[in-house]
Amino acid sequence: YGEQYARMANALQAMTGNIGKLGGCAEGVGKGWHAEGVAYPYDEYANVWYAAIKSDRWAHCVINYPNVKREEIGIWPRQDPTDGTIPNIRGIFWQGSDWFNQLTNINKEIEAVRKLDSYGEGESLLVCMDSTITPTGIWADYLLPIATHFERHDVALPWYKGHYYIHRPKVINPMGESKTDFQVFTELAYRLGFGERYNPKANRDYFNNPDYVDEAYLMDWWETVQHHQGVPWSWEEFKKRGVYKFVFDKPHVAFREQIEEGKPFQTYSGKIEIFSGQLAEIKDWTRTQYGHYIPAIPKWIEPWEGLNHPLAEKFPFHLISPHPRWRTHSIFNNIPWLRETFSQETTMNAADAAKMGIKSGDIIEIWNDRGKVVTPVYVTERLMPNVLVLHEGAWMDLDSNGVDRAGNPDFLTKDDPSPAGGFAYNTVLCDIRKSELKHRPGWDQLATARSHVFRRDM
Repeated sequence: YGEQYARMANALQAMTGNIGKLGGCAEGVGKGWHAEGVAYPYDEYANVWYAAIKSDRWAHCVINYPNVKREEIGIWPRQDPTDGTIPNIRGIFWQGSDWFNQLTNINKEIEAVRKLDSYGEGESLLVCMDSTITPTGIWADYLLPIATHFERHDVALPWYKGHYYIHRPKVINPMGESKTDFQVFTELAYRLGFGERYNPKANRDYFNNPDYVDEAYLMDWWETVQHHQGVPWSWEEFKKRGVYKFVFDKPHVAFREQIEEGKPFQTYSGKIEIFSGQLAEIKDWTRTQYGHYIPAIPKWIEPWEGLNHPLAEKFPFHLISPHPRWRTHSIFNNIPWLRETFSQETTMNAADAAKMGIKSGDIIEIWNDRGKVVTPVYVTERLMPNVLVLHEGAWMDLDSNGVDRAGNPDFLTKDDPSPAGGFAYNTVLCDIRKSELKHRPGWDQLATARSHVFRRDM
C-alpha cells in the first residue's frame, strides 16, 4: 500500500496551499514541460492488445494457469467480450530491460520458465534483446544482440519529458552482428507479412542499411517539434549545435493553470480530491486493474509483511532495497571498477549485529520462504534496529542449490504488487545469520562482454 504515502503527501500539499506553487509540490509523471517523445511510426496494430496484467505477476499467471483469478494478476478491464480472459502465456519478448533480474520473487520466475520449457520444443518461446548478456539473456531461448545508443542515430530527451533535446549522432557502426531494436522489429514484421505497413519509409534492405531511414524519421519528428513548440532551428542546425534548450519567461510550475486560471484537474470531479469519489463508487474490486481494495481517503494500512505482522516471529528483519548510486538498476553491474569500488553488501544495525556476534566484513546469509542470498555485511548505528538494507540491481549468480551468491534482494521480495500497481519491493521480512557460503561480487567481464561474445574474429 505504498500509494497511500503519495496520496497523503498530495493531501498535505493541498491542505497547506502548496499546489501550483513553485517548490510547493511534486509535479507527478507527465506534468512537466511536455516534449515530443516519439519519432517512429505507429501502425494499425500499435494499440491492439489481448490482455494486460501487472508485470510482476507474469510468473504467477504461467505457473497457475488456468486456475488464476483476474484480481490475482491485476488484469486490465476491457469493454468487450474478452474482458477478464486469463492469458495462457507461452511466449515472452524481453526488450529494453533486465526484467528477469529486476522483477520480484526471482525463484518464482525461474519456476515459470521451467514450466514453459516443460511444454516441449516449439510450444514456448523466450527472446531477449539487449546490448549486454544480462541474467535475463542467459535464461532466454534466443538472445538478439542490440546496438547501443552510440551505434545508432537518435535524439535524447530528459526523464520524464522536460525542456531540452539532445542530438545523439551515430559514433560507430554496430559491433559484430548487432542491430538496432527498430531493425529487428522491422525484419520480424517483414517475416510476418506486414513489414511495409510497420516501417513505411523502409524496404527489406533496412536490416543492413538503416541510416537514411532513421534520419528521415528524425527529420519528420523535428518538423513536428518546430510546429508544435515553435522551435526556430532547422534540423541541420540542431545537429550542428547538439542541444536545444527551451527558454521560459517564467519557471514551469505543475498545476499553475488549475490554481490561477481555474482549469480542471484530471480527476473524477475536476478538483483536488482528498476523498476519491471514483474509488468510493467501486463495488467489485476484482473487476478493476487494482485487484484489491483501496480506501477512498489516504490512510495508513498495515503492510502485507512488516515488523507488526505475525510472520515477524519467524523472520524478524524488515528488508528494504533502495537504488544504488553506482548502478542504474542493474545497468553498470558488469563494470569491474564499480564492483570493486562499491561492494554489494547488506547494512545492518550495530545493536542487532552485536547480539548476533556479527561484525563488518563478515559473510551472512539472508533468507525467507522465497529465497536466499549471500553478501558481506556492513554494521552501522545509522539504521533502525531490525531493518536491513540491500541495494537492488546485482546480477544473480546461483550456486548448485539455487542460492544467489551475488546478493540480489529480489530473490527475497514478494511478487504481490501494491493495489495501485507499484512493485512492493520494500514489503519484505527475512532472517540472517553468519555463513560459510561463498559470496561472489559479480560475473566475469570477459564472459559477459558483448564485444567478446558476438565478434566472429576473436
